[in-house]
Amino acid sequence: MLKKLMLAFTFLILIGVLITGLLSMEIARTYYYQSVEDKLITSAKLIQNRLASSSAEHPADLEDLCGEFGRITGDRVTVIGLDGTIIGDSDADAADMENHRDRPEVNQALEEGLGKSVRVSGTLGTEMLYIAIPMGEGPGPAGVIRVALPLNDIKAIQQKIWHYTLLAITLSILTVLVLGYRYLSTFTRPIREMTEVASRIAGGRYNRRVKVKGTDEIGTLAATFNHMAERLELTIEELINDKSKIEAILSSSVNGVVAVDNDQNTMFLNPVAERMLDIQEKDFTGKPLLDIIRNRDAEKILRNILENYQGQSMGFELPWPMGRTIRVLFAPIRPKVKHSRTIGTLAIMYDITAIRKLEKVRSDFVENVTHELKTPLTSIKGFVETLREGAIEDADKRNRFLEIIDLETERLERLIEDILLLSEIESKNSPSIPTGEIDVSKVAQEEVLSMFAKKASGNGITIKTDFAAGLPGLAMNRDRFKQMLINLVDNAIKFTDRGGEVTVSAYTQNRSMVLKIRDNGIGIPREHQNRVFERFYRVDKGRSRKEGGTGLGLAIVKHIVLSVNGTVEVNSQPGEGTEFTVTIPLK
Repeated sequence: MLKKLMLAFTFLILIGVLITGLLSMEIARTYYYQSVEDKLITSAKLIQNRLASSSAEHPADLEDLCGEFGRITGDRVTVIGLDGTIIGDSDADAADMENHRDRPEVNQALEEGLGKSVRVSGTLGTEMLYIAIPMGEGPGPAGVIRVALPLNDIKAIQQKIWHYTLLAITLSILTVLVLGYRYLSTFTRPIREMTEVASRIAGGRYNRRVKVKGTDEIGTLAATFNHMAERLELTIEELINDKSKIEAILSSSVNGVVAVDNDQNTMFLNPVAERMLDIQEKDFTGKPLLDIIRNRDAEKILRNILENYQGQSMGFELPWPMGRTIRVLFAPIRPKVKHSRTIGTLAIMYDITAIRKLEKVRSDFVENVTHELKTPLTSIKGFVETLREGAIEDADKRNRFLEIIDLETERLERLIEDILLLSEIESKNSPSIPTGEIDVSKVAQEEVLSMFAKKASGNGITIKTDFAAGLPGLAMNRDRFKQMLINLVDNAIKFTDRGGEVTVSAYTQNRSMVLKIRDNGIGIPREHQNRVFERFYRVDKGRSRKEGGTGLGLAIVKHIVLSVNGTVEVNSQPGEGTEFTVTIPLK
């Protein structure tokens, strides 16, 4: 801006000086012409009077008279006859001069009484000013007296004017460059400062302000600029805070959130949606959503939804790889402005895999419970009907049937007890159970393993123990601990053949109590190991039912362990045996 102002000021002063010089030159030239013209007219009239009072009529006398007046006035004096012949001339020989009858000043003098002309002299070759007046008295003039003066002086004056004009231009430019620069620098400094501050504000430094004071227009502009910057800083801060809150809320959502504009370009993706859609792009804003989705099944389904159902609130289920099920709800995005148009589509993605799994577990549970209850009830009903039909009269059949009914009744009782226990453990609303410090070695050996001594010896199975010395007390409900250990030991004995052995060990590791129940029985195939803790899941259904199992033992173990923030793992090799490891944190 300073350069432009300097150029403008210099140009204006240059124009002003040029105009002044040209006007001065024209005025001087006009004035000079007028002065010379008046002088020549005066000289011509003096010559006219002299000729009128003298007796010089012979050409030689007139020649001398012209020379005399030429020397006195410094002008060129010429006497011309009516026919244009030169009678006398102060600067040239009249005999050598051509006829002047066609000269404009001569004709004008004879016609109007005064003739004027500016032209180059044919005799002297110099531009001259000519003044001519009639000569003689009477009814008609006897000739013409012409006085002339070279115009060399006026050219000298013009050159001086140009010289001074150029000098004035040079001095003016120097003055502008020195004084103008200082003045304009002071004048433009606030503008430069505001420009610099505006640039920094545009770069994100919203706390910058202009340090300009004054009551003039610049001062008012600076104050207004600072007020605008302050309002802008507050507005930007509010927008950033609101944006951060919205992004934090959406990013913290357990559901996937996707926003696209009307051209299906990505406006927003939260981390959950990135994982669901398998998006690897880091800078995805503004890119087409369908181009950055790496999950081809999801890309195909979402393409159909966005192209055919965009702007509608609808739900779709996307069968994801790895057994995931996603439900997607779509809704149009409209700003909170009256009569605003839809600017895009919002998609909320719910991972309903757990819900589907729970629904399946519930369905399987109901089916299994129904089956488990129906089998003994059918058996009991059948034997009761058989007894009613007369078998009750046969003592052997009656006793055998009643024994079977008693076994099936016990089986039903165990099943109902396990279901109630499992329900109680899982229920979040169940009353808190009392906990105490358990001596793991004592409770395991005296209250649990002693219960299985007879059963194990009857099946030819040896029970071994390996409890580390100085085990700390375990803060846990005594009955739950025993139930957990009973189910694990009972399970180990059931699936160990005659001559096998079951080992129960306990030790501490990483501030946790570790219990291991290992057998050398039939083992569990790898494909079944992840499901053995499910309700009613049996690896060998025939053997499990034959042993009187309900299919809930390991599910009960799992939930008891989870209730005390522990873990339970299984490690097994078919034909070599199985090992269950329970880890419970020590308080």
